[in-house]
Amino acid sequence: MRTNQYLAVFLLLTISAPALLFIPVKAQTPVTFTVGWGAAPMDTLNPTAVTLYDGGAYVVMHAIYDTLVRADVNGDPIPDLAQSWSYSNSTTVVLNLVHNATWHDGQPFTADDVVYTVDTYMAHSELPIMRLYVQNVKSITATDQYTVQINLINPDATFIAELLPAMYIIPKHIWQNVSNFTSYANSNPVGTGPFKFVSWGGVNTYVQFAANPDYFLGRPHIDQLVIRYFTSYNAMGLALQSGEIDYAGPLFPPAIVPTLTSANGVEVITRPDQRYYYFCFNGYAQGAGNPALRDLQVRLALSHAINNTELALVAWGGYATPQSTVIPLTFAKWVDPNIKSYDFNLAEAAQILDNAGYKLGNDGIRASATGTKLSFKIEVPSDYSEEYRSAQTIANWWKQIGVDATPQITDTGTLGDEVVAWKHDTFIWVWSVGEIVGPDYFLSMFRSTEAQPAPNGGLSDSGFMNSTYDQLYQQQQVATDPAQRQAIMWQMQQILHDNAVYVPLYDPLAVQALRTDRFTGLPGGALPPLNQYASNNLFLSITPISTPGQTTQSSMSESMTTTTTAAGPGNETLLGIAVVVIIAIAAAAVLKMRKKSEPKV
Repeated sequence: MRTNQYLAVFLLLTISAPALLFIPVKAQTPVTFTVGWGAAPMDTLNPTAVTLYDGGAYVVMHAIYDTLVRADVNGDPIPDLAQSWSYSNSTTVVLNLVHNATWHDGQPFTADDVVYTVDTYMAHSELPIMRLYVQNVKSITATDQYTVQINLINPDATFIAELLPAMYIIPKHIWQNVSNFTSYANSNPVGTGPFKFVSWGGVNTYVQFAANPDYFLGRPHIDQLVIRYFTSYNAMGLALQSGEIDYAGPLFPPAIVPTLTSANGVEVITRPDQRYYYFCFNGYAQGAGNPALRDLQVRLALSHAINNTELALVAWGGYATPQSTVIPLTFAKWVDPNIKSYDFNLAEAAQILDNAGYKLGNDGIRASATGTKLSFKIEVPSDYSEEYRSAQTIANWWKQIGVDATPQITDTGTLGDEVVAWKHDTFIWVWSVGEIVGPDYFLSMFRSTEAQPAPNGGLSDSGFMNSTYDQLYQQQQVATDPAQRQAIMWQMQQILHDNAVYVPLYDPLAVQALRTDRFTGLPGGALPPLNQYASNNLFLSITPISTPGQTTQSSMSESMTTTTTAAGPGNETLLGIAVVVIIAIAAAAVLKMRKKSEPKV
């Protein structure tokens, strides 16, 4: 009888042990990738309301929404929601859409969404940016559930490569109920993108996302994405060093690089960026700035009194390349190599002003024959400390030729308001690629039509108007032969140079940093991994490193406050150990009882 009891206990333990032993020793911790963004602000979740100044919002939009065509790491167009495309003639584009994309709420993505999006952008001229991408669209139709045909007004060399990658596709079943697009909060955005929206802490705080498990291009390698916004690069650098964030960009000032490189596990990444800093003259005929800037001879003289090679060192410590024209150096084939920076020659600058009739007064400041003094403000956005140093240096050069200049730090929003109202004299700012992957964008703001208020214009900050330039712009847009288009663009750049519309200053490297002790998988190519345009390339490719004894951040609160630490045994681990111990003790007891009951021989 006792033998049967022992056997029952042994069998019970034998049967139960496998189930107990397979209790997981530790639950899988979600992998969170926390990004620090230290540039333009984040103030909207509405993809139709983004402006040229909302760089921080574009990063969010790329996580949530897709476009028909996207940019690869070199800025070249590759499939996105459109898996292929073709021209049936010079003005008719046929796009074949993917069949396996769904919206974050589970609704299927179809051609109706694309038609609705394009029709909406065409119908709403009040949209700050999205309207620009459909200006040449005549009509769009769905030929079946996954094919659309877009009819253009004119042949367009930019449409596939530069415009479609910038146009977010929005869900018809949600947006068709929206009445006011620019004021719509879109508090729970729904896209087809690689990440689903979770929460937003408010303007310039953080945005949290969860990986989209059904993403048609494949689930991201991370479970959660958090984008934190910083107003101080020093604070962002410290957060990276302490482990609060895992990646930081889009550009650190060079002065912080030694601090970043001193931290274990942090790698600094530098790549050319699709932007350039420039010095702008307000030459608008109806503007409220100093009218002397409408005189080409004044602009030429002031241009010869700016040394952009020295400024690249002063402002960026060698992490920038002096630039001579208005297209960033990353678009090398479109940059006219024959255009050189204005010769830095103070004597020549003074002579130009003498010849133009601007005489020195008793106060040491030149003035025109009608009494207009050459006295200007040089404004700089409040978060551009490097460019403020450039403004101070320029003011010192101008003083030597009898020109008074006052460097002034101005709140970014305030300066933007001044510029669109033509109240400025001069300023230093930056043009970045924004949402367009190509040179056309950098030439578009000099069209005469842009030197008027939105919605008909508004991109011009110089007030430049030139009919020859306008004609050349239209010609390059329809020049599908790259060599022909290049030649036209070179002519356009020469016109801008001859008219001293801008003084191009420098093209800085994007300085970014990654916690390489936690993550790998940085995208290669010419572009920096984190930027306004190619952000989801980084977010899709980044991959956690599995390191023994290391955990990843698992929640929003932890990603904001904690650092990676060695992991001790959790409750699951202790439970697993206890089960094994209990089984071992019970098995030993059975064996002991069985041994005592064995008959002697």
